[in-house]
This record gives sequence, C-alpha cells and structure tokens, in this order.
Amino acid sequence: MAFYDPLIDSLGLTSHCGAKTDGPMTMAQLLAKAKGVSEDQITDESLPFPSLDNLHAACSVIPQTRDLTQGLEEGFLSIKNSLKIVLDPLTEPLSWALDATLSLVHLSPWWITIPLLVLSVLWVSRSVTVSVLVATVFLFFAFIDHFDYAMETLAIIFVCTIICVVFGVPLGIAMSKSDRLQKW
Repeated sequence: MAFYDPLIDSLGLTSHCGAKTDGPMTMAQLLAKAKGVSEDQITDESLPFPSLDNLHAACSVIPQTRDLTQGLEEGFLSIKNSLKIVLDPLTEPLSWALDATLSLVHLSPWWITIPLLVLSVLWVSRSVTVSVLVATVFLFFAFIDHFDYAMETLAIIFVCTIICVVFGVPLGIAMSKSDRLQKW
C-alpha cells in the first residue's frame, strides 16, 4: 500500500527507487496496530492525510535524505561556536524583542486577549464577518488547548512585521529617491 506509487511511476523514478526496504513503522502500520486490524484493511482513504511514511515506503532512496540532513546538522553544530562571535550580537536584539513579546502574550489572559484581537481586527478590517471569524478561530484554539501556540506564533509574526517595517520603509524611501540604488 503506497500512496505515492503512481506518482513515482509517472515520473519514471521506479528504477531509481529500487527495491523497498524495511524502515520505521509506516502510518498504515501504526493505524492498523491502533485499530487492532491487519495492515491490508487500512486503505489510503482511512489515512488522515497522505503520509511521508508512504512516500518513504514507495521509494527506498528517500529515507537516505535523512542521512544528508543529519550530516548538515552535525556540520552546522561543529561550526556553531565559531560563528557565535559574529551571530550573537546580530541576533541578540531579536531575541530580546521575541522574549518581551512572548512574556506579554503569556501574561495576558485569554479573556482579555481575544476581545482585544477581535476589536483590533474590527477596527482594521471594518468587517463584522472577519471579526466573528477571528473570534471563532481563537475560541476554537482555546477549546482545543492550542491557544498558547497560536499566540506564540502571533507574537513571532508581530516582531517580524515590525522588523520588516523598520528596515523596509527606509529602504523603500531611499530607493524611490535614488535611481542608482533602485537599479542596484
């Protein structure tokens, strides 16, 4: 049972992939074990989404990319301490901004944060429909206990947006004033 077999066949990669090898437990094996049925009874439609496990099962060469990733990670970790002298001063202000924003997000209770978000969306969009959608989504996140993750993501986006504006607006103004800078 391989979801990606037709794709691999249509791209002509069957000979590249070679024989299938045993690897870690696939999504189908995991679902079969959880449901107490055989793997043959699990169909592609019963999977929650096309799994990379199926892609790995369809092409035995693909798991080798994990070895490449591990090699790159080990290489980066080996030079990380040398780069610290250069990178730390550049990234420290970003860390301070993220830490401060995340602290603010974690200290604010949801019953204050959600109405403030909804009011700010209403003020910016002037659309009740969009505001109701935002309220519904954040209440859903709170219901499924993902509100903290959503707020952390929102805090990161907030900091990144501010950084983009701080660098982008002056750069855009400078480019509009100078043809040479704009060409460069």
